[in-house]
Amino acid sequence: MTSPRWRIIVPLKASARGKSRIDVPASDRRDLALAMAQDTVDAARGCGTVLAVVEDPVDGAALADLSGVTVHVTQVRGLNESILDGLGVLLGADKRAPVAVLPGDLPALRTEELSEALRLSAAHRFAVVADHEGIGTTLLAAFDPTSLTPAYGTDSYHRHLRAGAVPIELPPTSGLRMDVDTAADLSGTPGPRTRDVLRRMALVGEPD
Repeated sequence: MTSPRWRIIVPLKASARGKSRIDVPASDRRDLALAMAQDTVDAARGCGTVLAVVEDPVDGAALADLSGVTVHVTQVRGLNESILDGLGVLLGADKRAPVAVLPGDLPALRTEELSEALRLSAAHRFAVVADHEGIGTTLLAAFDPTSLTPAYGTDSYHRHLRAGAVPIELPPTSGLRMDVDTAADLSGTPGPRTRDVLRRMALVGEPD
């Protein structure tokens, strides 16, 4: 059977306000947030079409040149609200093709990891992947897009389970589970744009 072509929503808080828990100058935080989003989107577009839902048009411009990526500048605020805004755009075009949601802070994500998670998710109406701590959510996948019910916030993984999402089990070291909230979360192997910013900030060394 042919694998479904997923539509992937990546909601992005304005990079100027992103990653406030990482203690570096504001300009570096902005560059880091945008680089992580670019690496995330770059990995995701290998699995389907990407709709980047952005608050800041400047952030959108940094993503718009990537093949397979559409940028939607939202007028709403809040993660769940932004996702639903993007979902409305997608459902307006096609009410049947499956939809997934990724946060924009998965710089270590690899296309093959996401592809496998989506393959497993396709067996379920609504599925979820936990972050590396087992508390947050790094993937929502709705084979029936009308069943997508985002419930981000405190302990979002368990909120999504209570909403009927089926858990997709992946190793805790998977890049799909390695979201970044603090500097300690940057210990993995990020994508090239994130690594370039970290090197400039002297948070990682030169590659061997």
